[in-house]
Amino acid sequence: MTWPKRVAAYDPRTGKELWTCGGLNPLVYTSPLYADGAIVAMGGFMGMALALRADGSGDVTETHRLWHHPKTKQRIGSGVIHDGHIYILNDPGVAECYELKTGKLIWEERLMGKGPDNTSWSSMVLAGDRLYVINHSGDTFVLGASPKFELLATNSLGETDNASLAVSDGDIFIRTHKALWCLRENGEKR
Repeated sequence: MTWPKRVAAYDPRTGKELWTCGGLNPLVYTSPLYADGAIVAMGGFMGMALALRADGSGDVTETHRLWHHPKTKQRIGSGVIHDGHIYILNDPGVAECYELKTGKLIWEERLMGKGPDNTSWSSMVLAGDRLYVINHSGDTFVLGASPKFELLATNSLGETDNASLAVSDGDIFIRTHKALWCLRENGEKR
C-alpha cells in the first residue's frame, strides 16, 4: 500500500505491517503495481517513483529498493506492467515506458488528440498486447504494449472525460461527463 513518503506491506489476516520502504513524496495518487517479484510505487505532484523487491521485514529502504527516481512528472492515473516494462500516462499527457528491473526510461511520447485538453487523469488499461488510455478531451489512445513506441490508433469522442476506461468481455466502457459509452472491437456502438 502506498502512503505519503513510503510504501508498505501488511499481513492481510492481522493488519500487521510487514515492511516499509521510504522514497515517495507526500502526495500519492496512483495505485502500486506488482509483477515479477517487484512492487512499483509512484508519487503524485512532482513526485518520486521507486521499485523494490516484495519481501523482507522492517525498514527495507536500503536493502530492497531496486531503483528510485527523485523527481518525475505529475501522475494521477496508475500504470501497468507488461513483459518487464512499466507503462504510464502522466497528467501532462506524456506516455512513458520504463524497464521494470532498472527504472531506465525506454521511451516517452506526448499523446496529442483532436481536443483542446491533452492532460489526463486516466489509468492505463492493458488488454491483450494493447494499452488503452483517454485524455480530458475524450481522445482515446491505443498503444502497443511494447518497448518500442507504437501509437496504433487515436479515437475522439469529443466529450470531456476524467475517468479511466474499463474492459470486459471484449467491450470497452468509457464514462464521459455526458454519457456512458460501450464500444466493441468490430466497431459496434451501443
